[in-house]
Amino acid sequence: MTLNIEREKVKEKVAKFLNMTVDRGASESEARTAAEKAAELMAHFDIEISELSLKSARAIQQEVLFKKYGRRKLARDNARDIAKLCDCLYWWNQENIVFFGLPHEAEIAAHLFATIANCIAAEIDIYRKSGAIEAEKEKSNFYVTARTLIGDFIEGLETRLSERLSELNGEKIQAVQEATAGNSLVPVKMEQIQEDFEASGIKLRAAYTSWRAISSVAAYRSGAAAGDRIPLSRGINSACGRGLLK
Repeated sequence: MTLNIEREKVKEKVAKFLNMTVDRGASESEARTAAEKAAELMAHFDIEISELSLKSARAIQQEVLFKKYGRRKLARDNARDIAKLCDCLYWWNQENIVFFGLPHEAEIAAHLFATIANCIAAEIDIYRKSGAIEAEKEKSNFYVTARTLIGDFIEGLETRLSERLSELNGEKIQAVQEATAGNSLVPVKMEQIQEDFEASGIKLRAAYTSWRAISSVAAYRSGAAAGDRIPLSRGINSACGRGLLK
């Protein structure tokens, strides 16, 4: 009995260590040290990751209103990578993108999506005023329209952002695996989120994104360069281009 009580206390301590992450306010050093201590305790007491309950925090929905350029929903194609990075499910309707996950992760995903959409809008405004559109139209003997060039610009920007978000997710997975000796809470967490989603009774239907041909390589590359300028952060306090947005 005493050993069982001690083991339960150790499991609680391990869970607390694993919850000390940068997302929750710990420094990188503190988060790394906490993860190492958790791994040591799990190894010493032979604790499996599946034994650590996450049921105290149920999954929630966080909605973000789409920001649009014409009829195009900005950053919609980046939502998948944001959801992966923040361990969430996601879907969208005509007006909103919805992230479904544990409270803190869903909040971060929604904030990151809104930040990226705002940044894209700001970069479009910069591109429109830069003179690059008129120069490209003149070079092509005015065969392409400003809207087409801006579409190519957005395509390059969002594609580059998806690449960067995927890189961040890969780095996150590697860091977690190294810090926890290959044990991760993510499978347990995602299992709970899936259970909560099924319990919600929400019914979704498949949606397909259409492939878009690029008319201007120059506009696409300008967009990709803008994608490199946008700061990506999983933290709640990140911001972008506030002075540029109307």
